[in-house]
Amino acid sequence: MNQPVDRNQVNQRIADLLAFDRRPAPGPAQTAPKKRAPDMSLIFFSDSNQGLGHTYQLVFELTEFADRAGFAAVWLPERHFHPFGGIYPNPAVLAAALARTTEQIRFRSGSVVLPLHHPVEVVEAWSMVDHLSGGRVDLGFASGWNPNDFIISPETYGDLRKVWFERIGQVEKLWRGETMRFANGKGEATEVRVYPKPLQEQLNVWLAISKSEESFRFAGAKGYNVLTMLQGIDLDKLGEKIAIYREARAGAGFDPDGGCVTLMLHTLVHRDLDTVRAAVREPFFNYIKSALTGHMQTLDKADRPGESEVRKMVEYSYERYFKTGALFGGVDDVMPTIEKAVSVGVGEIACLMDFGPEHRVVMESLPYLQSLKEQVTSLSFDS
Repeated sequence: MNQPVDRNQVNQRIADLLAFDRRPAPGPAQTAPKKRAPDMSLIFFSDSNQGLGHTYQLVFELTEFADRAGFAAVWLPERHFHPFGGIYPNPAVLAAALARTTEQIRFRSGSVVLPLHHPVEVVEAWSMVDHLSGGRVDLGFASGWNPNDFIISPETYGDLRKVWFERIGQVEKLWRGETMRFANGKGEATEVRVYPKPLQEQLNVWLAISKSEESFRFAGAKGYNVLTMLQGIDLDKLGEKIAIYREARAGAGFDPDGGCVTLMLHTLVHRDLDTVRAAVREPFFNYIKSALTGHMQTLDKADRPGESEVRKMVEYSYERYFKTGALFGGVDDVMPTIEKAVSVGVGEIACLMDFGPEHRVVMESLPYLQSLKEQVTSLSFDS
């Protein structure tokens, strides 16, 4: 049965999303992780109302740039039934198209909402992408949270986290070519093996996590990687979560310094800070507001914040993200944020660039982004 909407939980998610928290920032994490120069990747999550021209044009252009420039991966999300991210209902379809126009960049779901899909369906689709790309697939998995998304699979909503954890292991087994037993249309337990068998024997797995300590601990204990964002926390607080992840890895017998924590950051690196500020003010403000409406859509109208309250929340969130939670400015402006992220244990920066700046501005920014990548990878972060 469907689980009723927990309004307190949704309200908390809205506050977390907007970082509407004026408490003093926490102190630095106590565990100092091993430092290394981070990988850099791109991640997509457009608002379909942002007016970026052809719906997927920017995705193709940025992916082809990233492939030539030596970025590690592109991340493709799954989202349903809302303008915010809703143009990405099936990341495997988009990855299949991108696979034929690229040579080396990896394709990562960022993320498959696993409780919405049968494990066989997931492996079949992404195995095709693995073949089309020559073995360049990694998969990130999310639990989902929005009850409207579960129109696709209403029976799994009540136990979504349990289903999420269970199905990851099932996907891994099927990916390795093992047989599994599932009920067929007659209710009979039937052994199945997925075809085509993926080119890669082992699947690299990421868990999409916001700030749940339980999820960081689970990811570490299973040896998975992590995809995260600064949702209601700062980099110091993220460092504390990463320390939990490292401790869980060690406790389960994995190399505590292994595994990758990927951090998504909104990004526009250009000539200077003034250029970026002028380019991102209106689109980023609207992007945050659209994200907020997505989190509010499960609430009764009487429970939703009023327009003035929404604007106040968005203004605060915009200022916070611009100053401390994004890569906005010239190359030298953003390097301290990257160095700080590395210092708390981040191993990969996923740059989100399709949040609404003019297409022309985004394309003009690419030489600066490439310069940033070269500067990051040339630095030694080891003491």
